[in-house]
Amino acid sequence: MDKKPRRGSRAWYAALLNDPDYAKTKILELAKLAETGNQEAVEKLKDWLTRFPDMRNLIRSLDDLSTKAEQAWIARLSGINLLARMSLEEELSKLKAELLGPNPSIMDKLLVSSVIVSYLGHQRAAVAVTQTADEPHVRTAREKVLVIAQKRLQDAIRVWELHVEKKKSNLPTKPKLQLFDPAAEGGDERLG
Repeated sequence: MDKKPRRGSRAWYAALLNDPDYAKTKILELAKLAETGNQEAVEKLKDWLTRFPDMRNLIRSLDDLSTKAEQAWIARLSGINLLARMSLEEELSKLKAELLGPNPSIMDKLLVSSVIVSYLGHQRAAVAVTQTADEPHVRTAREKVLVIAQKRLQDAIRVWELHVEKKKSNLPTKPKLQLFDPAAEGGDERLG
């Protein structure tokens, strides 16, 4: 039978530092302090996240900008309705999985996020158009916003499709930059 270390002992403390439940509680506690500007909490949080990197997703403020943008749109569309939020998150998760496939690159993730955010903006504009408007100019403005949102969505999808085609054709998906070399162009004698 495994003997538990005595409470307060070095062995007990070492076991506590490796306990995932304790780590989760400590990480969330330190995140709250760090968000108030506590520099010591930030340093301790870094240490905890180094030991438990899989718990990074517990802290929403550490999300990348794409995720923050998506979450802002989800909140805007679903409001306080948690069921609508859950449904929308599931829909987006399926859409991302289909678009990204296995082993997506950073560029894949960036472009898919652009499609997702454009899609969410389009859906928000579509919902706004369906709402009654007392003034004709309000309805017209909403329709213009919808047209702009549709164009953004079309553009995002077009860029994504172009990227996918380049990958399938084994074409470079990012431009190769060449530095200007005056000697290769015949040079300019005044520079020498």
